[in-house]
Amino acid sequence: MNHQYIGNHTIRLDSVDSTNNYAAKLLNQTKIPFGTVILAQFQYEGKGQRGSQWIGEAGENLTFSVLIDGSQLKNTPFFLLSKCVAISIKNLIEQFTNKSVSLKWPNDVYVDKKKIAGILIENQWKGSNLYASIVGVGINVNQIKFSDELNATSLKLLSNQHHDLEDLLSQFCESFNWFYHSLLDGQFQKINMDYQSALFSLNKKCQFLIENKLEDVFIREVNNDGLIKLEKLNGDIGIYSLNQARQVL
Repeated sequence: MNHQYIGNHTIRLDSVDSTNNYAAKLLNQTKIPFGTVILAQFQYEGKGQRGSQWIGEAGENLTFSVLIDGSQLKNTPFFLLSKCVAISIKNLIEQFTNKSVSLKWPNDVYVDKKKIAGILIENQWKGSNLYASIVGVGINVNQIKFSDELNATSLKLLSNQHHDLEDLLSQFCESFNWFYHSLLDGQFQKINMDYQSALFSLNKKCQFLIENKLEDVFIREVNNDGLIKLEKLNGDIGIYSLNQARQVL
């Protein structure tokens, strides 16, 4: 299979509402090569999961989107792409810290129970066919002050070092290319093993808000469709979407 190479082409922006929004507009207005990375110094309406905002200081963090060819993913369970991105971020952070990095369902990356990165994937369709996946990534890099309600950390706080954003982006692309091409080659088991081994709170008692009721549960797995398997204390097992369940820290 002829695989696209992620990061061969980069568009650099000083400021934008959201790199995902910018990517979507480009896809609709012009012909842009898949694998393109759109990097912004600042996003004034950066998007997170469940309609939340990604808030960061200008020029201090990595905020970017990657355009992925949807036609290459037509035989691929959709959440495996998110798993590949999450593992790539995990590997990047672990290169510069001595910390264990956890992947918190559905799309967050945590260190010491604090958020360091987030992922938002938005799909573009042509009829019933997936045309493109826009992979949005935000990584806290050199920012050192966060409001308490964000419960956030950064690479600089963890490593006591200032990091070059372009170098980090290059290293992320190298890792993501490896996992993405593994995905296209059907190496689902390897991706699932890497993701599962880093899953936040795996097999530990934790709390989830399940359909508006707070429950003590054990996380057992996240499947290829992005659904989480939870076991309640009485042994009952349920499988939930992100609209049905949310972990409470």
